[in-house]
Amino acid sequence: MKQLLLGAFLFLMPCLAALAQQRPQYTQYVQNNYLTNPAVGGIETYTDLRLGYRTQWTGLEGAPTSFYATLHGSLGYNGNHSPKETKASHGGFSKQNSFKRSVPHHGFGMLAMMDKAGLLRTSTLNLSYSYHQPISRYLTLSSGISSGVSQFTFNSQNAVVYDPGDPYLSGTVQNALKADLGLGVWLYSPDFFAGFSGGQLLRNSSDVENGGAAGQPHMRQQPHYYGTAGIRLQPSRDLSLVPSVMIKMTESATPAIDFNLRALFSQRVWAGASYRHNDAMALMAGVNLSPLLDMSYSYDLTTSNLNQVSAGSHEVVIGFKLQNSQKVICPTWVW
Repeated sequence: MKQLLLGAFLFLMPCLAALAQQRPQYTQYVQNNYLTNPAVGGIETYTDLRLGYRTQWTGLEGAPTSFYATLHGSLGYNGNHSPKETKASHGGFSKQNSFKRSVPHHGFGMLAMMDKAGLLRTSTLNLSYSYHQPISRYLTLSSGISSGVSQFTFNSQNAVVYDPGDPYLSGTVQNALKADLGLGVWLYSPDFFAGFSGGQLLRNSSDVENGGAAGQPHMRQQPHYYGTAGIRLQPSRDLSLVPSVMIKMTESATPAIDFNLRALFSQRVWAGASYRHNDAMALMAGVNLSPLLDMSYSYDLTTSNLNQVSAGSHEVVIGFKLQNSQKVICPTWVW
């Protein structure tokens, strides 16, 4: 058992050091901040559906693979009654183009996620509610709450066992079901955004259920906190530059910081780069194909010691703009 635990810790420690979190690591959250903040739900006039797949540390046995589906939209907000502004006095996008102000509205959302790393598989389902309230003709503040469950499954059947009589491996599959709670706020305008959120806020120290046996290992969820901000600069009518930062925090690890820079051309094609401190550098690109469909891809080059055994990470995201009566091609608020 000691050898098995040692191997597990050796595998998980660099993950925790690099990511500072139990939740899956994604690079393209810059296109889908709903992944970390329920207050983003319903921010656009259409219903946003996104499917994402990530394979991390390619070439490393037992490396994490993740899949997610997010769906969020608004209730009673289709843009038809939004006042139109032209060349506002603020910098950035609004100086070059007209935009429609946000109006008070409700948002809803859903997140389904499955992540597999080694012998551990995590399945998550969350539902969310948000409310968006303009606080000026330029600024809107939204708040959101999400709730759901996460199931942790440890499959010891595939473990390399050194002690067949080990009581920790007496069953082939161990399961734990945990409740989840998330809260978030999001301040946004045509030119910048800032948000703060927390996930896994419910503390539950119950043991892994295994036929009521005592002494089983704990699977405690740690609260996760996210702070992010970005600004849109407009050097010309057809070019936007979006620098942003994300800080991720947990109780047991030092904060992890991401720096991102993206360029959007003619509101159709975008490309960018990201630097994750002490972990990876990433290149990403995407295209808004139509009012219905957009696609993006990112490649992470590992900069930690894992680069000796890993060929990097790949992530693909496909987005669908459903009920898009305004025929929006480039998102108005999530850019």
